[in-house]
Amino acid sequence: MKAWTIAELENVVASLQPLVGTRLQEVQTAESDVILGFYSADGLLWLWTDLNAIRPCLLPWSELPLRLKSQKSPLHLFLRAHFANRVLREVYMQEGEGRVVHLVFGGAGEEGRAELEIRIFPHGRNVLARAGGKQVAWQKPKEMTGAPETEPTHLPKRTLDVLREQWLQVRQVKTAKGNPQDVKQRLRKDLERKEKAYLKVQEELARKRDMPWKAVGDWLKANQSLNVPTEWEPFVDKRRKLAWNIEQAYTKARDLEGKSFGTEQRLEVLRKDMERVRQMLDKPAAELPMEPEKPLARPLKDLEAQGRTLRLSDELMAVSGKSAADNLKLLRKARAWDLWIHLRDYPSSHAILFRNKNSKVSDAVLQQVFAWFVRNHLGNKFSQAKGERFHILVAECRHVRPIKGDKLGRVNFQDERVLIYRVP
Repeated sequence: MKAWTIAELENVVASLQPLVGTRLQEVQTAESDVILGFYSADGLLWLWTDLNAIRPCLLPWSELPLRLKSQKSPLHLFLRAHFANRVLREVYMQEGEGRVVHLVFGGAGEEGRAELEIRIFPHGRNVLARAGGKQVAWQKPKEMTGAPETEPTHLPKRTLDVLREQWLQVRQVKTAKGNPQDVKQRLRKDLERKEKAYLKVQEELARKRDMPWKAVGDWLKANQSLNVPTEWEPFVDKRRKLAWNIEQAYTKARDLEGKSFGTEQRLEVLRKDMERVRQMLDKPAAELPMEPEKPLARPLKDLEAQGRTLRLSDELMAVSGKSAADNLKLLRKARAWDLWIHLRDYPSSHAILFRNKNSKVSDAVLQQVFAWFVRNHLGNKFSQAKGERFHILVAECRHVRPIKGDKLGRVNFQDERVLIYRVP
């Protein structure tokens, strides 16, 4: 990988403008890397500075391409103390400085400003942090000569995607020790697995729809006899009374309806997952995460609580408790970034949407969870609530605290969102 030109760095700096207005939340430093995570409405966006002596570079990522163990250093501590939680106000290059990028941070009501100076040229690469009249650098800074850099004119300007691709190739050789991961192959296997699961869930849904409990109940009610047609005999217990069999048939039919609804939701989630993987396969390899997303390892049995479960994908699972004690156990097992769900102005169980850290949950996915949650809450009365609107509270579990000593499972919460679910 050849060193960047000024024109290529200017193109990268132009791509950083969406970061302006976001807040610095994560700081990681390693032997030759400085990684900054900015919080946005779409989750964390990353800015990776590679301070390699020969090929320094500065690249934005929507997901971390590699996982490095963060090492504490004077620069790391200074950034955490003076830059974390500040808003990025400006990103620019100063004419005449060459391959140097400036990031200016500030905040409402703050005096002064904090600035990062990132030098992206071989043998002079550095990150200098200035705040509160102090300066800390990644390495001892060399004096800037001020001499203009000579740009090669015979080389084509590489795009951001090409720069990412080349950087990944270099880093893969270094970190994977000659055994780079085939991202595309992993995605193809993932798609194949999801397609098999989709067919299996389709078969399960067809089997549930073929169960004749509703028809059996209607026949028993209309004929007032247990002598049903031969194919329905397995669904009737002639040792029991007619009234019991009618009630049993309708109960089974309602339960089956609820289970079919959950299966349909799972089918829709799998369909969207397959579409997402197909879209990823169409992207350049440079934009794909180098490591597979970690599946959500949080089965209900590990929660030591009784409840209902809705598995939306490998990364999302909703669990609703059956009692105040279950609600409390679920909340205690939840991580800070998991989502707490509750009906507003209604006594109801809590639901926790377990998710991987930094994973995005769209309003469309939340509506699927709300449909499942409200159906569980209303039970047999769900069909009678057609058109009714429910206001639902959603908050990260970091903002939810159980009321000490309360036996009803009540909580205090803040920073909640209120969304509306309408029963179809």
